[in-house]
Amino acid sequence: MLLTTIFPGGGQFYTERYAKGIIIGGTQSYLIYKGIQTQLRLNEIEKNLSGATPEMIENKETLLHQRRIITWWMALVWTIGILDAYVDAQLYNFESNLSLDRNGALKTELSFKIRY
Repeated sequence: MLLTTIFPGGGQFYTERYAKGIIIGGTQSYLIYKGIQTQLRLNEIEKNLSGATPEMIENKETLLHQRRIITWWMALVWTIGILDAYVDAQLYNFESNLSLDRNGALKTELSFKIRY
């Protein structure tokens, strides 16, 4: 779980869930990129605010709204990644086998490994 707080999708890679790691890590990385890009554009507008036109002020408001939306999405994806990594880590050594017995009834076998 600690790995996923530092590296996007890291917890999923740790639990060998590579597809989820790529999806979550890629989504988090894209949102971080968009957040930085939006902030840099806001910084440019702030620098030129002395001669601001109504169009620039409207653009600033749009970028502020976009930054808020991106921040909420980043928080959501980050939280989902952490929770998913936690659940996968708890079930990492858990195995389940479904099979049929002699009478054709469903038989479930559960096993787990303890490493220390």
